[in-house]
Amino acid sequence: MGISMSKYFGAPGFVFWPVGNGDSTSIVVTDEIVMQIDLHHMCKSNDEDDACHPIVDLLYDNLPKREGKPHLSVLCITHLDKDHCQGFTDLLDRVTIDEIWFTPRVLDDEDDALCEDAVAFKEEAIRRVKKAIKEGLHLDAGDRVRILGWADLLLEDDYEGFPSELFSVAGSTISTMAGEDVSEVFRAFVHAPFKDDMDGDRNETSIALQVQLKDGDAHCCGLFFGDLNYPVLKKIFEHTADKQFLEWNVLSTPHHCSKSAMYWRDSRDSEETLRKDILDALSEVALSPGYIVSSSEKIPVRNSSGDNPPHAKAKARYEEIVPDKFLCTHEHPNEDNPEPIEFKFEDGTLTYDEPANDDKSVDRSISASISILQSSNTPQSHRVEFG
Repeated sequence: MGISMSKYFGAPGFVFWPVGNGDSTSIVVTDEIVMQIDLHHMCKSNDEDDACHPIVDLLYDNLPKREGKPHLSVLCITHLDKDHCQGFTDLLDRVTIDEIWFTPRVLDDEDDALCEDAVAFKEEAIRRVKKAIKEGLHLDAGDRVRILGWADLLLEDDYEGFPSELFSVAGSTISTMAGEDVSEVFRAFVHAPFKDDMDGDRNETSIALQVQLKDGDAHCCGLFFGDLNYPVLKKIFEHTADKQFLEWNVLSTPHHCSKSAMYWRDSRDSEETLRKDILDALSEVALSPGYIVSSSEKIPVRNSSGDNPPHAKAKARYEEIVPDKFLCTHEHPNEDNPEPIEFKFEDGTLTYDEPANDDKSVDRSISASISILQSSNTPQSHRVEFG
């Protein structure tokens, strides 16, 4: 593809990579500190004619180097579904991953329910946990670890002695990365997982973070919700008393623009209905400028019943919040030649430079979305304009 990642890692900010229906987001904190949230290296991305980007190769070629080897400060895997960890084995072999973040569910998932890369990540997580139990906080690059969330299995004898400083439960903040205090330029607030959800569907145990990048008194925020659905998202907004930890300039759509973030059916309901409260809550904490990003293939104009994400109904609802500022990784600028979506945070200002789009067939207007909403027999939510 001829892409030089140094172009995208030249300044602090967020980079969303076109990797199909999966997540791969790079957060540039400084020119030496890069964080990766999830990994989806599709085998077909090695074909130069394929639109998916070979994220492992790009990280290997362009991450900052220490002692001659590419160095990733933090890899956060939100949960062990294949579309969030594929390529880990290759990455671990080629790149020094200073620190990994994961949930307690990773330690307890059955191997036969996991893909090969997920099993490899679980084994690496257990190795690092054992090393932390043995050596405490004195861990070298490539051995560091942080567990996000709590589960009763951590009370078992196997985990006795794991340093409490390496736990971050829901409602706590993180201002260290790779053993360094980065509080002047970075803060992560942990929204999930919740202990009560740890035995549920794997999607419901996803790590959810607000990541704040700082420049003096200025800051910008990104919200990352993994594959969470409406009940857990609702719980996050109900449990977060200080709304500053929910603010966002960049929102990554949960579960690749799945309608399950705002359409839900409880046991007492005959069919799923729009849960407008979550859309209103997201609107209330949106900062300016504000962008919503779907890490997915092109979003269809309509879906059939039972279709996997991305969902047209979800896109339509998000466009109510950010008219003309909803972006899709595989429609950026068009589906034939997608480019990473890049947000730079320089001199206290978040910027997004829209690439030129020569594909006239790509309709980025909201007209198609309006027709979808009208056919859903549900009212449109309040629109929030951004300058």
